[in-house]
Amino acid sequence: MASTLINLYRDKRNGKLGGVCAGIARKAEVEPWLVRVLALTGLVFASFLTFVLYIAAWLLLEDRPEAEEAERSHVKTAGWQSGLSPQEALTRLDSRLQQLNGRVVKMEQLLTSREFRLRREFNDLSKNK
Repeated sequence: MASTLINLYRDKRNGKLGGVCAGIARKAEVEPWLVRVLALTGLVFASFLTFVLYIAAWLLLEDRPEAEEAERSHVKTAGWQSGLSPQEALTRLDSRLQQLNGRVVKMEQLLTSREFRLRREFNDLSKNK
């Protein structure tokens, strides 16, 4: 139930112990070894808390559905995972940054507009009543 709400599952296929670190790595789109190193570091410095959280995740998270495995097994999402050349990865990153820049420009235009200031003043007046 909790797994379906946050779309986080245990990944036993790529996991070493219970698949918790592999599932978190899949959700965060990072390498599983990195999450394992962080978990071991947490185990060294906050052993009880890390251990309890790992066991809780192991018990609460569901296994990754087979349909999702078949769908995403051959698709690599990040550029470094898909084997793109550096130039292709840079081009893809540049287009993504251009899209984000457009969104930032729209937000700046909204936040500096007179309409936004007027709405904020009306909201402040309604809160003061």
